[in-house]
Amino acid sequence: MKNRLFKTIIAAGMALVFGIAAAACVTGVDGPGTTQPPASTDAPIDDPGLNVDPRTLAPVEASDKFSGFDTTLAYDPDKCVKIQLSDGASAVTGEGATVSGDVITVNKPGEYIVSGTLSNGQIIVTVEKTEKVRLILNGVNITNQSQAAIYVTSADKVGITLASGTVNTLTDGSTYTNLNEKDEPTGCLFSKDDLTINGYGTLVVTGNYNNGIATKNDLKIVSGNITVTAKNNAIKGKDSFQMNSGTLVVNSDDDGIKVNEDADISKGFISIEGGTITINADDDALTAIYSITVTGGKITTYVGGKSINCNGTVSIAEGCLIEK
Repeated sequence: MKNRLFKTIIAAGMALVFGIAAAACVTGVDGPGTTQPPASTDAPIDDPGLNVDPRTLAPVEASDKFSGFDTTLAYDPDKCVKIQLSDGASAVTGEGATVSGDVITVNKPGEYIVSGTLSNGQIIVTVEKTEKVRLILNGVNITNQSQAAIYVTSADKVGITLASGTVNTLTDGSTYTNLNEKDEPTGCLFSKDDLTINGYGTLVVTGNYNNGIATKNDLKIVSGNITVTAKNNAIKGKDSFQMNSGTLVVNSDDDGIKVNEDADISKGFISIEGGTITINADDDALTAIYSITVTGGKITTYVGGKSINCNGTVSIAEGCLIEK
């Protein structure tokens, strides 16, 4: 890791650097610092879903930037397709997914409850561009030694719901094989289309090859207790990254959270409305092309580069950004 130097930046300073009027309040400690953040967090978030029938779970409260699909937590276990992972013996109960060795392919829209362990396997989602899939992770441990652990090749949207009281772990290897013509996938949890994560469980993602969680479109975190460690960017949403609530800890050898769409001015943004985020990055914490907006929550950064890197508009609500 590079030495992390604390940078004292007040709101007026940010406005000068980025050429904008940023409503920001940044706090920290005077002078250079080498304080290291925790590598991860085991502290559970408040889980109102514990010991509750999942059919009765209320949607997550969120702004209108998050759709009903994004905020829905309820599901009926009796109506979901069940995928039980096991090395050499994975099984599907219901229709919509197939098993080939240790690769499970979801090829129909719907809701799937996934449980169990794969020591060298993968879940692939490939449905029509008009179709949605929800994966309910119910105590999953997937390692893939040479590819993404979960790979969405085609869909309208994919939701990942973290079942209450569960810990779910995704890990990839340091080298990938069988990449497509665009050298994809590029992350341990990778989607070519919109991806939403919600629920009250825990997700731990380790990207040993490149990125941790990455999408080619929009990436939303609605709720959950999430830790991402990555060789490159921990979180990468090409078109946008939005967060509503929950706990997010990222540890990155490059940028913490990055959005790099530069061809469409309606995209290329980061929007954080709430939650607790801790970013430990060798380079920048939050990086986007067109805008970075923080209206709520708490972001603590330990970085070797900049806490905020944006050539466009930056607006940080008072007290939301703490630099260490």
